[in-house]
Amino acid sequence: MTEQAFYNKVMNGTAMKRLISRLIDHFGMGYTSHILDQLKTLGFHQATATSISLGIDDLLTISSKRWLVQDAEQQSSLLEKHHHYGNVHAVEKLRQSIEIWYATSEYLRQEMNPNFQMTDPSNPVYLMSFSGARGNASQIHQLVGMRGLMSDPQGQMIDLPIQSNLREGLSLTEYIISCYGARKGVVDTAIRTADAGYLTRRLVEVVQHIIVRRRDCGTIQGISVSPKNGMTETFFVQTLMGRVLADDIYIGLRCIATRNQDIGIGLINQFIAFRAQPIYIRTPFTCRSTSWICQLCYGRSPTHGDLVELGEAVGIIAGQSIGEPGTQLTLRTFHTGGVYYRWDRTTCTNSFSWKNQIQRGFASSHTYPSWASCLSVFYRLLCNYRKSGYDS
Repeated sequence: MTEQAFYNKVMNGTAMKRLISRLIDHFGMGYTSHILDQLKTLGFHQATATSISLGIDDLLTISSKRWLVQDAEQQSSLLEKHHHYGNVHAVEKLRQSIEIWYATSEYLRQEMNPNFQMTDPSNPVYLMSFSGARGNASQIHQLVGMRGLMSDPQGQMIDLPIQSNLREGLSLTEYIISCYGARKGVVDTAIRTADAGYLTRRLVEVVQHIIVRRRDCGTIQGISVSPKNGMTETFFVQTLMGRVLADDIYIGLRCIATRNQDIGIGLINQFIAFRAQPIYIRTPFTCRSTSWICQLCYGRSPTHGDLVELGEAVGIIAGQSIGEPGTQLTLRTFHTGGVYYRWDRTTCTNSFSWKNQIQRGFASSHTYPSWASCLSVFYRLLCNYRKSGYDS
């Protein structure tokens, strides 16, 4: 009998997602559902036997907060003097003040996790937040760090930051600003939810006709993906997982994968290990159809890990998948209490290239017809039409 392996490891939300993904890839949906049912039973039993309680003493403040706030106040006072003597414009003063306090708040946010790990690793607040059971990092940051900058209902910045946290208590001025910022969550929940729902409706309206109607459209085009173009390994795996090859893959003279073969984790590991030539994959961008899509160009369905079924309304699924996070972002401001949070927009430096440079014209009810927008395609179609013998 084979000895069972035991891994003494903490399983948070990210680790559970990775485990479920690997179970689906290696064993399929049936076995994975059985394992998840057993994990659910185990989790309920442990939560019943050893539950956690929350008290005010569990909110451990960060020791480095005092000198961080003092340093930010010195920089703000120096900036105020430069503005008073006319060396800094009012707009630049506001921008630099926001940068100073935002950097201070983010540094406290980064210090929050190591502070819990060093002082009390079994802290209930730390366990609930960083395991994904309840709450998030922003809410814990307001409890033990600092509330920071607030946004008004119009989305504008309130330049006076809240230096205290909810554990220490707020001053009168900070409480008024906090109420002003918390009002933004109520306004967003009541008004902007309708805007997010209308966006979802418009997205579904324009893509509801896109349905998987065939297995193969017969395209010879593909998009080149290579890990040598500065692409990280994680992004490389996410790009290839579930796609279908548009061309054969060779390592030397040996063919390791053929055209129209779906890509799994085993094949991706071979690509990473041997550093093969650029890999051409089929995507919906290269599908020859205009009003529908084929199975091989769409690839695997994230629902069950197999090729998407015929008749699947992938357009509606895509529209709802984009619209649903918009509603979540609207409701998120209610739970964070109007705290300003800047989303980092990272640039993508990964390079893609087309296997065959073929232009195609698309008809549109709001622009010129396809033959007017792409004359080379219209000329090619006209030549083929004449060769067919129908130019009577």
